[in-house]
Amino acid sequence: MRFGASEIRCRSCQQLYPGGDLDRYLWCPACRNEVRRHGIAWARGIGIVACAGLATYLLLRVHPSRSYLPFYLIMLAMTYLLISRIAMAVVQGYYRARGRVVGVESRDEESGS
Repeated sequence: MRFGASEIRCRSCQQLYPGGDLDRYLWCPACRNEVRRHGIAWARGIGIVACAGLATYLLLRVHPSRSYLPFYLIMLAMTYLLISRIAMAVVQGYYRARGRVVGVESRDEESGS
């Protein structure tokens, strides 16, 4: 429990939760999962675009030889992993800073008040 309060509002969906269920940003598990879902979707797309751009650059400018092909494939895989991790952190930070998640509505908006 945080500060002796039995229930605290989630900063995203405004629903009441026990203080132990919220993370350090005061977000509930449903909102955290929604942020993670959005982050993964964006990160995969950005990682694929970055890999495609690097592969295009390698094919058009470097002209890789067959003897170095495994190294270029490892470089593409590492690019995908690194760029997607960075993109996921940026997207999650964006949603946290914005304070709302797209797929989660607050109870106040649902009830119409």
